[in-house]
Amino acid sequence: MIETSPQQRHQKTRLIAQAAAALALGIGVAVLYASSCSAPFFHDLETQLLKLRYQLRGTVAPGGETVLVMIDEPSLTRLGGWPVSRERMADAVRILDRAGARVIVFDLLFTGQGGTLSDEVNDALRGARDALAGTTPALAQELDGLLARRDPDIQFAAAIGEAGNVIIPFAFLFDRSDEALVRLDDIIEKAAYAAYHRPPSAQSDLPLRPRGVLAPSPTLMEKVTASAHATVALDSDGSLRYDHPVIGFRDEYFPSLPIEAARAYIGISKSDVVVRFGEGISMGGRLVPTDPTMRLIVNHYGPNGTFETHSFADLLEGRLPLERFRDRIVLIGGNAAGVGDSFPSPFTQTLPGTEYFATVVDNILHDRFLVRGDGVIAADMAATLLAGLFAAWLGSRAFPFSMVGAFGLLAGWSAFCTVQFMISQIWLNVLFPSLAIIVSFAIFSTLRVLDEQQSRRLMERQRLNLSRYFSPRVVDELANSETPFATDRSQTAAVLFVDIVESTRVCEKLSPAEAMSLLRAFHRRVERAVFDNEGTLDRYQGDGAMATFGMPEPTPKDALNAVKCARDLAEDVARWGNELAKAGQTPIRIGVGLHHGPVLVGDIGGERQFAFTVSGDTVNVASRLEGLTRDLKTTILASGSVMQAARSAGGPYHPALAGFTALPPRRLRGRERPVALWAWKEGAEA
Repeated sequence: MIETSPQQRHQKTRLIAQAAAALALGIGVAVLYASSCSAPFFHDLETQLLKLRYQLRGTVAPGGETVLVMIDEPSLTRLGGWPVSRERMADAVRILDRAGARVIVFDLLFTGQGGTLSDEVNDALRGARDALAGTTPALAQELDGLLARRDPDIQFAAAIGEAGNVIIPFAFLFDRSDEALVRLDDIIEKAAYAAYHRPPSAQSDLPLRPRGVLAPSPTLMEKVTASAHATVALDSDGSLRYDHPVIGFRDEYFPSLPIEAARAYIGISKSDVVVRFGEGISMGGRLVPTDPTMRLIVNHYGPNGTFETHSFADLLEGRLPLERFRDRIVLIGGNAAGVGDSFPSPFTQTLPGTEYFATVVDNILHDRFLVRGDGVIAADMAATLLAGLFAAWLGSRAFPFSMVGAFGLLAGWSAFCTVQFMISQIWLNVLFPSLAIIVSFAIFSTLRVLDEQQSRRLMERQRLNLSRYFSPRVVDELANSETPFATDRSQTAAVLFVDIVESTRVCEKLSPAEAMSLLRAFHRRVERAVFDNEGTLDRYQGDGAMATFGMPEPTPKDALNAVKCARDLAEDVARWGNELAKAGQTPIRIGVGLHHGPVLVGDIGGERQFAFTVSGDTVNVASRLEGLTRDLKTTILASGSVMQAARSAGGPYHPALAGFTALPPRRLRGRERPVALWAWKEGAEA
């Protein structure tokens, strides 16, 4: 069984906690999406991103089924201003009927009577006509002609009846509390859906609740093929984004103008159109999809003029080839000042309402709907969750990789949504997955920075504590190691022992505090000399110390560094001794022993308390040489192996080797073979 260290267990626990936090954060954003994506603030932000996708996609060419005839400024000038008489409307219907137009749709409200005589005069003429019908038929017939000429609605209705393919609109009113302006029965037969299906799970409330109806005159309603509402509702950001193919009023449901125009063009009866609440409008063999509130998302094609457009005056004056209207849907509306309405769209701030209706008709005929169903919503939620998790993982990585990855993730999702919009007309949510990426990355980047700062402070404390006992090189080795120490190994190193000569005699004249102060001052000098020469302070031994050179990895300069350390320490202690003598205190002297050779590196001790050290014959020889300095009356006693290795590294004339004199080889206690010796005595010439 493999055991794990506390650091590894801590790392594993931290990773599990981070993963759980990332999952919780991703789920939180996904829940926020499910509950708040329709809220005005989030909805408006997302629709702005949708607008950008429209603009990146550019203009889309519509199909050739629909053509617009617009009452523009030149038309008003040539026809005598607004309103255009209904005789001229009748002329337009007759011209289009001769041209072979399949469906004629007016985006103009024809409310009230369109005649030039007052209602009282019309009523008087009709009364006279009825009185003369039995006695003077010829005069009654002449009055009939006069009424027909003076009541343009009769002429307009006659033209509509002759064409047999005309659709005119009515409007719902939302800011009135009185009764409908016409009897509802007058338009139900011509306009209301014949069939609908509402499953129990379907949403019962529709977003628009009208309070009245503004309908065409009964004279026109008698002749039209169909009628439909021309109600337009702006989205919360003021844009025209949804068509309302179903509006309920007085227990009946009514289609929009584009629905009726498409139905008439396809050639199916009203009985073949079924409202499926929560799903869409079934038209024969096709389904016009809607959202749960029965709104149709409009796929805009471009700015003004995207559809083929002609002037109303040009049509009346015979300036247009009639072949242009054959077998097509002709939408008649207005785009002159004061005629018709205009609305903001992704491409323009002034899209004529007639062109908007043409766009919806083309969406229906060519199935160019923006896809925003349950499957897309599920994909949004999955993307939000996964994006949050991946961004959290990126946030826990190091800079700059994490930042590049986060920007790449944002750009990638945005690009994917844009491509899906352009190719498949799928409206994926950009906002919430992007929000999940930004929030998750920011939080986990902050946590990573805080964790790094905490780890850095912990490491600095550990290094500070270690540096009190080990050289900087060993501190680095310990701090960067996964385990407390490396396993036992053999290597070559230089070993230095130093001790205060006659320390008992020196300390007996001092108080315990003074003696401790003296030892600390000595130890500071030992530490400085060892660390300045890349050594490792192995341990303090009362009034002495042991140091090694070549830890944790040996170098060719280890022996030379040991000799330099001994020289620096001896010279520093000599200066210190002079200062003590001047202060009236007993000066101290030291003895230093040096040897170079193979050592065993490792730690000794129990499981919880141990010491990192070196051992072997090299250590013993260095210790014996330090003790021998007293007998030979010298400050530094170095073995021949140290001097030979030092000369190899620094050359025979290196300053640190100056002043050493060779002594006869000696046998040391516990060793059979004699050791070559070199001595350096305080005051020797450099």
